[in-house]
Amino acid sequence: MIKKIFLSGVLIVLVSFIAGAEALALDSKELLTAQDIEEVTGIQEIKSVPKNPQMGAGGDLNFAQQDGTIILIAMIQDSSMYDIWKNQEGYFHASVPDLGDEAFEGPGFGEHRYILFFRKGKKAFSLSSFFNMGAGGVPYLSQDQLRQLANIIISRL
Repeated sequence: MIKKIFLSGVLIVLVSFIAGAEALALDSKELLTAQDIEEVTGIQEIKSVPKNPQMGAGGDLNFAQQDGTIILIAMIQDSSMYDIWKNQEGYFHASVPDLGDEAFEGPGFGEHRYILFFRKGKKAFSLSSFFNMGAGGVPYLSQDQLRQLANIIISRL
């Protein structure tokens, strides 16, 4: 009996440790780095910035140029959030095949879509590009670039 209780306790600790390690990995800034964004976009001197919604850095991961201009935010949520995003009025534009378990392009202005939503396993993600007003108001990152970054995230899960 004591042996069963001990083994049950060990199993609970092991499962908790594995679950904690998975959560830690998903919260890690290693899922997407400033270097990844530089390589995909060609924009240099990108830096990670802490969450600060008042400054536009409302994501779980936030990236800015050296002058502090936010160019990309990433949200990491439970997979149930994917359906909430998809069903929110004005969010869904078009499905994106072959990305995670499922994905879609989000809202935009004219031909420019600036958010990519995707789900992989138990997590849902959004990648939101900010607009470069100095270049006529186009997103800093194209949908193709957002997809490349999504594939980097997926490869690190």
